[in-house]
Amino acid sequence: MKGLLEEIKVRTSKRAFDTRPVPREMLDTILEAGRLAPSCANTQEWEFVIITGPELLQQAHEGISRGNAWGKRAPVMLIVVTKENGGCGAHGLPYWMMDVGLATQNILLQSFHLGLIAHPTAGWDERKLKDVTGIPEDRRIGTVIFIGYAGDITLLDERTQGKERAPRDRKEIGEIVHHDKW
Repeated sequence: MKGLLEEIKVRTSKRAFDTRPVPREMLDTILEAGRLAPSCANTQEWEFVIITGPELLQQAHEGISRGNAWGKRAPVMLIVVTKENGGCGAHGLPYWMMDVGLATQNILLQSFHLGLIAHPTAGWDERKLKDVTGIPEDRRIGTVIFIGYAGDITLLDERTQGKERAPRDRKEIGEIVHHDKW
C-alpha cells in the first residue's frame, strides 16, 4: 500500500535470536522511542527495566514461560512496567493497558528500524520477575520484550521453526473495518 511505513508493512515478531550484544547506543534509541509514545492525558506512567547482564538475564529467564523459552537466547530483555491505576482514570477504563501498548509498539518499530528483531510476550511469572528486578509492588508488568539480532532458526524447536517460517497472516481490511456503522 502506497505511503504505508515500511516498518509497519514488514515487521514481524521473530523468535530466532543471535546472542551477540546490542550496542548501548541502539538500546538508548529504543528506550527513547518508548518514552516518546503517546499516553492518556500525557501521564507517561510507563517505566522500563532493561536487562542485559548475563547473570541477571539468567535469573530473569526463570520467570519466563516454557512457551517463550526461545526468548532466552536474546541478549536483551525489556520489561515494560506501569502503575495499574496511576495513569489516566478517565471513565473508569484501563487506559494503562493502552499506554503500555503504545510504548511497546514504538519500541518494536524502532528496534526493527535499527535492524533488530523484537518480540513482545505475555508468558511470564510477574512475581518472579518482580523479585529478580526489584520492581515495586504497586507496579504491573505490561509486557516483556525480547530484543536482539536475528539468529539461526535451526536452533529453535521444530514447532517454533514452523512459526518462524510461516508467512505473515493478516485479515483483509474489509473484515475489520466498518464505515459509519457496523
